[in-house]
Amino acid sequence: MQILKDEIRERILASAEGLFYEKGFRETTTRAIANEVGISVSNLYLYFQNKEIILDSLIEAFCASFMHDMRQFFAHRDETEKDIAIGTMLRQIIVNDRKKFVIAVEKSQGSKYDDFKDQLIALLQGHILRQIKEEISRDSIIPLIIAKNFIEGIMEIAKNYEDEEGLEKRLRLFATYHMSGMQPFL
Repeated sequence: MQILKDEIRERILASAEGLFYEKGFRETTTRAIANEVGISVSNLYLYFQNKEIILDSLIEAFCASFMHDMRQFFAHRDETEKDIAIGTMLRQIIVNDRKKFVIAVEKSQGSKYDDFKDQLIALLQGHILRQIKEEISRDSIIPLIIAKNFIEGIMEIAKNYEDEEGLEKRLRLFATYHMSGMQPFL
């Protein structure tokens, strides 16, 4: 009977996270993960039956928690606190869980998380539809474009994270653009 070691399991997860972040789920193989950890593929399978289970171990709890927090956030009614809360939430995610966030939103094609980005966009689009003027909301393509642009902007900020000071500045400028358009920058 082989004794499974927590340290090996954690190294598998850390290597998989890096590879999924760099190459995406579809392009990452269990062989590449095992090679990076320095174990055989058969040894990797003692810890995880397949790469889907590895991905689940990495992002399942994150995705559930993130979507729950977003639903809670959009249900909140105080607009002043909402601006502060979304900035704080995004800052924490980018600082603490940036790779998981990017994997879930952009690098999970071919997995059960393939539609995570679409779910997030739909949630944001619904929020936007409830907030904007009725004559604009009749054309649902505009809220969809706004939601997609917002998610794409946040993803670029996350992927280009360097330090907390720069992150704070980028989030502030992006929020200004998102709420006021180009006028403040001209």
